[in-house]
Amino acid sequence: MADSRKWLCLLFLITLIVLGPALALNAFESKEEAIDNLFKVNLAVKKSERVLVFTDDYRSDVADEARLVAKRGTNFAEIVFVKYSNTGAHAAEPPKSLWEKAFGKNVVQEMEKRKLLKKILQKDITPEELDIIRGIVTDNKSEVVSAVIGLAWYSTSHTNFRKLLTDSAGARYASMPAFDSKMWKTAMAANWGEVAQRTLSLKEKLSGSTSCHVRTPNGTDMSLDLGDRKFWADTGLLINPGDFGNLPAGELAIPPVEGSSKGRMVIEAEVNPPLKGQVVFEVREGRVVNMTGEKGFISWLETTFRKYPLARNIAELGIGTNEKAKTGTTMLELEKILGTIHIAIGDNSTQGGKIMVPLHMDFLFENPTVEAQFADGRILQFMKDGKLFW
Repeated sequence: MADSRKWLCLLFLITLIVLGPALALNAFESKEEAIDNLFKVNLAVKKSERVLVFTDDYRSDVADEARLVAKRGTNFAEIVFVKYSNTGAHAAEPPKSLWEKAFGKNVVQEMEKRKLLKKILQKDITPEELDIIRGIVTDNKSEVVSAVIGLAWYSTSHTNFRKLLTDSAGARYASMPAFDSKMWKTAMAANWGEVAQRTLSLKEKLSGSTSCHVRTPNGTDMSLDLGDRKFWADTGLLINPGDFGNLPAGELAIPPVEGSSKGRMVIEAEVNPPLKGQVVFEVREGRVVNMTGEKGFISWLETTFRKYPLARNIAELGIGTNEKAKTGTTMLELEKILGTIHIAIGDNSTQGGKIMVPLHMDFLFENPTVEAQFADGRILQFMKDGKLFW
């Protein structure tokens, strides 16, 4: 608990001294000003740094946003821009071409020499082989970019690509999948000092909890075993080596212990963009075991489960903490809405879990009541009917 308080104090000291009044901005006169704030405040980019901005070809409007960000970024640092063929799934590893631009050709050639590149791209890598790759990246750290802005449609948050960049090379990484231009005036216009305070205060309050119980008015009722897993605070301030988060940011997340979650998830189409109708998941032993509701989505997900059985895993519990986040865009913003929670299926390996699979899909729940239980038996209700007590 003392360490959490020290970190909280240190964060605010840094933001007050280094970033100053920029954090107080909660509205922008122009889209360009909001983009500039991404470089100046969220990433605190230096002129001497090299920043990778990448996108994919799934949606032209998202690619256009990435090009604009890259163009504005040349005012702040050296920019490396890459567009590649989309991977078709969130959490799938990006192609070799992006690895070369991010890590340098020496890293990729050494991985190929040891026959590890194909394995890591397919997410078929062992812990021992990952250790070898970490060593290669560390030995060539000087060739790695300083910061990354991932503005592709498909998310790279839950990939070894991202984790190696942040954990082994110390790059700062802003993941912005499925970005909608409206977000520059909503969630990206948040007061980042307030978002950080709210998220870190909630983290301090919930740290040490061993389980969570989630209920919603529409019938969702989930019990999640947290064990000794750690909460991850996505504050939007990616200013230290190895910092990683979404932009727009604003959530507290944790991977439940595999094989333990149970209950019922009632997923509404109105706030979950891929759905055209309500879907209900039955969860036992940490896995989705039965689905009812919208046939098209269920058919697609069943096909995915047959190909990747581990994708049935209950991967994440997240709590939204951004007061500026709104509905009407994509899950990137929806999951940050203050007063909501989200539960994900699929990969949790990059958040401290054990499941590595090329799928990570979040589902949003409105008006939740959430209780956390601690090892001493204490129960803390920190959210009731969508009102967060932080």
